[in-house]
Amino acid sequence: MEKKILSVALSLLLVIANAGTAFGAQDLESVNNFDVHYHLAHQYITRADFDLAEVELEQALIRRPQSRKAHRDYMFTSLMHLNFPQAVAEFMIVVGLGKAIPLNEEEQKQLDQDTAKLHYRKAIKYGEQNKIDREIFELRWANYYVPNNVTIMRSLAFALANSAMTDEAEKIYKDSFSLSSGPSTEEAYAHADFAYLLGKMSRQNEAIQELNKAISIDPKSPALHTDLAWFLEAKGDIVNATKEIEKAIDLAPNYLVGNVEVPSGTENFFGLPMLTLHTKLPIYSNAGLWTKLAKLLDKQNKISEAKKAYERALQLDPQQDDIKRRLSELQKSK
Repeated sequence: MEKKILSVALSLLLVIANAGTAFGAQDLESVNNFDVHYHLAHQYITRADFDLAEVELEQALIRRPQSRKAHRDYMFTSLMHLNFPQAVAEFMIVVGLGKAIPLNEEEQKQLDQDTAKLHYRKAIKYGEQNKIDREIFELRWANYYVPNNVTIMRSLAFALANSAMTDEAEKIYKDSFSLSSGPSTEEAYAHADFAYLLGKMSRQNEAIQELNKAISIDPKSPALHTDLAWFLEAKGDIVNATKEIEKAIDLAPNYLVGNVEVPSGTENFFGLPMLTLHTKLPIYSNAGLWTKLAKLLDKQNKISEAKKAYERALQLDPQQDDIKRRLSELQKSK
């Protein structure tokens, strides 16, 4: 049985991957059928995830309202949730003493949103556990139920990029930007994540363009100026890289660049966070920014300014032995 469930799941992943990002049930008859949702529900039952099992059973029953085996299993998940009235209602249908009442359009839309949210939450948990394949699987399901939600799309693109599925990730990022309802902090960080993807693809100029878009949306973000500085330095533009690090320091003198918490915005999916590189980066402290500035100034032979920056970095973090050595060398070379 487990092999059959996994086979259905893997087949579904291939169907969705070939279909693109924003797709609907009308385009995917193989996804929009009773068996897929019923077997998926059983996959979650075997993992004791009765929340997802229940909503997938409800999705199955939309497609085959009189299925007694689905009502039987729905009775079981209702009991696991201590929802005794629902369990009794399902029992009556199973024994032939009741009849299923189809959901109306508004109820079905709400169920789709609830199902998407549960899949999205599951994806976040898998992401925290570095289970990338399962993370992508759950995000694809969330995207299936709510196709044009930009938070889901960008999180899916981020996960795909981490799994080296660069072409699909690029397409989804671009599609999400075309669906944007307006500037937001989330969108700024999505452009930054897309920039990192382009950087991995050796498209540095396009990456810098994306970071400039990000900064135009959120110009007071030290993290974004720091990101741009790294790309400019890699390109050999040390002068402008220095300016961006200086802006980052000026904007937030005690800032921790890593582990940025992206605030909820109008595009955020029911208050759930977008998956972004900026919640996974190691902490890059203010001392690190001063160290970076010192090294950039050092490269330009601006020795006096570099020494001041090195001294400030050591004030903030005295444990930087390599910086101590370099500062000592500069002081001896007066």
